[in-house]
Amino acid sequence: MTSALLLARDCIIYSVNVWLVPVEFAFNIIEAELVRRGAQLYPAEERAVWTPHD
Repeated sequence: MTSALLLARDCIIYSVNVWLVPVEFAFNIIEAELVRRGAQLYPAEERAVWTPHD
């Protein structure tokens, strides 16, 4: 029974991964086109300024 459940789980994980590949591919194409056009996709990183405590 345990091996059947593990096999079923692996099949579900595999099928979800296969289903998501075209979605991820399309997202990467859109993201690359936006970057090519100069869009800033992510906010600039804010660096924490360290100040010593007296």
